[in-house]
Amino acid sequence: MPLLGRPIEDVPGALRSCRPCPQAVVSTQSTGGWAMDGFGIYSYQDVGGAAPIVDECGGHFGPTDTGKIEYHYHSRTYVPYHMACQGPSLGNCASTQWGTNYCHPGCGYEVCVQPGTDEGALRDYLGQWDPTWLDQYTVNPFHGPQAVEEEEEDNLVERLAKDILEMFA
Repeated sequence: MPLLGRPIEDVPGALRSCRPCPQAVVSTQSTGGWAMDGFGIYSYQDVGGAAPIVDECGGHFGPTDTGKIEYHYHSRTYVPYHMACQGPSLGNCASTQWGTNYCHPGCGYEVCVQPGTDEGALRDYLGQWDPTWLDQYTVNPFHGPQAVEEEEEDNLVERLAKDILEMFA
């Protein structure tokens, strides 16, 4: 059955807006919904309140509120507020955009992993499909406490301001 012309309430898996949103949707690292590709969409912050380091689609590999390492998306506080494409982007988000480009700036690598993510758990997760997948792409530094410290040294406010300015450029 075609989806066009159907009320949003009748579309399985469709994201719905909420006013006011339940507290669970806007709290730290809670699932706000599910994307059509099956990955979770989480709030603005990552586990422990850290800023999520996301790819061009707005997602990354890292722990979720369940403690599992998996790919998932994060909301953001400016347009388009959610994912820009279905990820991982692998640096190809712009090729999925027609007209206005809603891609996130990304982390500067083909694959983005939240700093501090356990590499063994990440490889176990990816190993369900292809144990060599991660080795085929460039990946941001995410290993252990040093990666977290390096990210904390970056001025996240400046990064957000730059992202916002790029949106209006």
